[in-house]
Amino acid sequence: MPDAIRELTEKHHAYYEVWPYYIVTDEGSPGASAHRVQAGFDVDIYGARTDEEMPLHSAAYELGYSELQKIATEISRHAEDFCSVEVVSFPSTIFLDTKNDLRSRALLRIRISHWRGLNQPAAATEERALHEIEREIQAHGIRPGNTGRG
Repeated sequence: MPDAIRELTEKHHAYYEVWPYYIVTDEGSPGASAHRVQAGFDVDIYGARTDEEMPLHSAAYELGYSELQKIATEISRHAEDFCSVEVVSFPSTIFLDTKNDLRSRALLRIRISHWRGLNQPAAATEERALHEIEREIQAHGIRPGNTGRG
C-alpha cells in the first residue's frame, strides 16, 4: 500500500504544525520556582473529517496512525541515543478549525523528545529528527501549516 498515506492526505487535506514541546520541573521545596525546558518538538498533523466517517475510530484514522508509526520507527532507528520519536493518537477528540468555518479535524501528533534528563534542553539530535520527520511527511503529501516552531 505504498500510496495509502498520500491518498489519505489528499482526501482529508492534511497539514502539519510544529510546536515546541516543554517540560516543567519544580524543585519541590516551598517557594521554589518552576523551571520550563524545551525538551523537543510536537508535530501536529491535522486532517479534515469527512461526512461519511462520523465514528471517531475510523479506518482512515487508524491507517494514518499506522503509516505515521512506520515513519517514526524508521527515523528512531537512525536517531542518536537519547532521542525519542513517538506517535500519539487522539481517536476520541475532534478539533475545530477556527480558520476554516469550524470544520472538524482529527489530530495525530509526532512527539520528538529526549531521555537525557528533565533539566536538559533539546539539542541538535532533536532538530535533526524534526527535519527528517518534516521531509518524510511532506514527501507523502502532508503540507506545512504553522512551522514557526511556536
